[in-house]
Amino acid sequence: MSQLRIPFHEKVAYGLGNFMPTAVTATGGMAMYFYTDVAGLSAAFVGALLLLVRIIDAVWDIFVGRRVDATRSRWGQARPYLLWFAPVLAIALVASFTVPPLEGTARLIYFVAAYVVLWCAYSLIMIPFQSMLPMIAPDADERLRMAGVSSFVQFIFVVGCAAGFPMLKDALSDGNPAQGFQRAAMLFGGLGLLFTWACFAFVRERVPPMAAAPSPDLRADLRALRASRPWLAGVLAQCVLATLIGLPLASCVYYFSVVIGKPQLIGPFMGLGGIGLVLGVVLSDQLTRRLCKKRVYVAAMLVGAALWTAIALGGPDRLPLVFVLSLLANVCLGVSAPISYSMNGDIADDIEYRHGKRVVGTLVATINFANKVGAGLCSALVGLVLSVTAYQAGAAQQAPAALQGVVALMSVIPAVMALGVAAVMGWAYPLGRSQLQQMNSELAQRRVATA
Repeated sequence: MSQLRIPFHEKVAYGLGNFMPTAVTATGGMAMYFYTDVAGLSAAFVGALLLLVRIIDAVWDIFVGRRVDATRSRWGQARPYLLWFAPVLAIALVASFTVPPLEGTARLIYFVAAYVVLWCAYSLIMIPFQSMLPMIAPDADERLRMAGVSSFVQFIFVVGCAAGFPMLKDALSDGNPAQGFQRAAMLFGGLGLLFTWACFAFVRERVPPMAAAPSPDLRADLRALRASRPWLAGVLAQCVLATLIGLPLASCVYYFSVVIGKPQLIGPFMGLGGIGLVLGVVLSDQLTRRLCKKRVYVAAMLVGAALWTAIALGGPDRLPLVFVLSLLANVCLGVSAPISYSMNGDIADDIEYRHGKRVVGTLVATINFANKVGAGLCSALVGLVLSVTAYQAGAAQQAPAALQGVVALMSVIPAVMALGVAAVMGWAYPLGRSQLQQMNSELAQRRVATA
């Protein structure tokens, strides 16, 4: 065990860095409505725009990760990006929710440029921010503590941003919806800028980069990633986990609308889920202080699988059971969140230990891509199940097969995914507590010798 302990105020400051990326993703849920109903764009154009951004993301994220690995500055490798690009992201967020005094093709070009810049700037903050964790905390256990505080702050931001943006855009509109969106985006952008700069100011990178900048040969670095068993397991688990996290949220709208018949419960259900995530993060910290975090992760997924399966027993006459089971299942997700986050640093250390390469930025970019694929698969899976079961959009009465499909999206399907994550992490991920302690000890000696 390393004797290094990160001060608590630094852990909180690192958690504040979650606000800007969370604000962008939370407001992204309102983007379709804003562009179609407020800006007056066609749904087909907006769909094409969202697809264009995802295609650009696939290439841009890798580029940003490579630049982080190659950066050498007096502020470190990742921190400079928070200083330089936080204003760009704040301005891009406001521009994306601003209706310009333009018409026709000029307006279309404006929105394409604003939205592409928004998500490119998002990557310029998100990837360096996530890459910082193994640079701040060289010890695996202390890295996990820091990830726990960060996840706790992040989930508070998730609940606050998701609920706050719709309320703010109504409260600040003065009868003009476009003005409400713009002012709410300005408030979120300003807060995000302050929090990101606070993260830059109070957080310090402690793991020095390798003396030589990484090779410009992307293929060689990707080969090092593919040769890493922890990376392969981590990418697969993160992809499935991203789908698992989004699935109950995407399907609960249909569940409470057509199965339960009480759509007014959607908001309380989502709010209770957020509370469960926060409680899970607190519990995760206590469990991983005593037990191997890999085993805690696997156990959380197994318990979560049992809870999601039991949700199938709920219904209109058993709503308290549905809410309690969902709360506990979200606690399991909250337990796994900081562990999953901290494993990125463990994988980076393993690659450095075995291959002599430190490619944190590139690694985080690939993990982020896996998360985005998982989020896309979530939407595709919901659409596929609804289509196969002959769900009728807007119909008050649905066929029994459609109702069963919606219930499966809330219960059995998430349970199967949780079992899959548990299997991958239990059998394919090799880095337990003893392996991490030995590896961290040898890496510390190497770094001292190099320095």
